[in-house]
Amino acid sequence: MRRFLIGFTIVISVVSSLISLSAVAKPNIIVILDDLGYRPTDVAAFSLPKEVAFSILPQTPLSKIIAQRAAQEGRPVMLHMPMQATNQKSMGPLGLSTDMFPAAITHTLRKAIKSVPNAIGVNNHMGSAFTGQEDSMKALMEEIKRQGLFFVDSRTTVLTKAQEVAERVGVPNASRQIFLDHQRNPEFFKRQFERMKNIATDKGHVVVIGHPHPETIDFLKQHLPSLETEGFNLLSIADYFTRDDQHDQLFATYPTDSVTSSPNE
Repeated sequence: MRRFLIGFTIVISVVSSLISLSAVAKPNIIVILDDLGYRPTDVAAFSLPKEVAFSILPQTPLSKIIAQRAAQEGRPVMLHMPMQATNQKSMGPLGLSTDMFPAAITHTLRKAIKSVPNAIGVNNHMGSAFTGQEDSMKALMEEIKRQGLFFVDSRTTVLTKAQEVAERVGVPNASRQIFLDHQRNPEFFKRQFERMKNIATDKGHVVVIGHPHPETIDFLKQHLPSLETEGFNLLSIADYFTRDDQHDQLFATYPTDSVTSSPNE
C-alpha cells in the first residue's frame, strides 16, 4: 500500500508539472526577412534581434558579405531561392524554371547554396508556377535533403506542392502564415502584427515573412522587443528545427494571407 501511495504521488507530481509547464509555455513567433543581398541599405537588418532569419538571394552583390556576417553574429542564414512565377516576372540569377530537367535543378541549387555561405535552410522567392509542379519540387527537395537543409514554403500560391513533397521526401519543413509588409504603411503593419499574435496564440506558433524595407525594419525594431512582455517567444527558425515537436507544430495548417496580396509570386 505504501509503495502504491508513493507511486501515485510521483505520477500526480509529474502530471502537475506537465500541466504547469503547458500553462506557462509561450506561443512562438518566427520571423524571416526575405530578399536580402541587393541593396547597401539591407545591412540595417543587423539592428534586428538575432532570432530574425536572413533569407538571402543568390549571386547578389552582398549575398556573401551578409551571409558571413550573419553567421558570425549567430543569426540564422537561409537561401532565398528564386523560382518561376505565373506572371513570368524576372527571377534574377540562378532562378529555377518549370522546364528544367532534374539535373539542372540540382546543379542550379548547388550553385545558389555556394553563393550564400552558412545557409541552413531554403525558402522560395516568387515561385507561384514552380512550387505547383510536383516533379520540379521533388527534384528540388531531394537535393535539399542531400544538403541537410530545411525548407520553408513562402506560399505564393494556394496550388503549392512544397510541403506535400517535402513530407514525402523527408525534408524538415514549415509554411509562411503572415506576410507582414506587402503594404508599406504603419497601420497595415500593425494589423498584420495583431493577426500574427492571434495566430500564435491560437496555434502555438506563427511563421512571418517580411522584407528589408526601411519602414519594415523600423517597425520591427520598435515592436519585436515587446513581444516577451506580451507573452510571446521570438524563436529562431534554426532553434525551431532542433526541437522534437517541430513537425506537429509547423506542418499544422492555418489560414494564411491571400497569396494575391503577397509582394511577389
